Amino acid sequence: MNTHPLAAAIAAAVAGRDSARLAAAVTDTVRLRALLPGGPVEEHGRDAVVARFGGWFAGMDAVDLVESAGQAVADRLLIHYRLDLAQRGTRWACTQTSICTIDDGRLATIDLLCSGFRMI
Repeated sequence: MNTHPLAAAIAAAVAGRDSARLAAAVTDTVRLRALLPGGPVEEHGRDAVVARFGGWFAGMDAVDLVESAGQAVADRLLIHYRLDLAQRGTRWACTQTSICTIDDGRLATIDLLCSGFRMI
């Protein structure tokens, strides 16, 4: 997989828990559908989507971006990243992979699959 600038920006914003940067990378009407270990979730609108991403890692002491990749696939953007997480001495790995549509350079839809927090 290649490096795509928007994919790299999304991965860095998620790992950096940078809600302003993430908000700037999605449309006002962005739609998130995510399949998580606890079940599916769906959010609509910039504020709700950014809050959902922020909530996943809010309690972590550290979130480190280990790797990221992205590539255009016809009219979609594939985004993949791995995060290493730490909280009170416990460490986890987490991967997220998304297929997204783009509108005017920003994510309009995000269909995300998450590994969950895997203890390392």
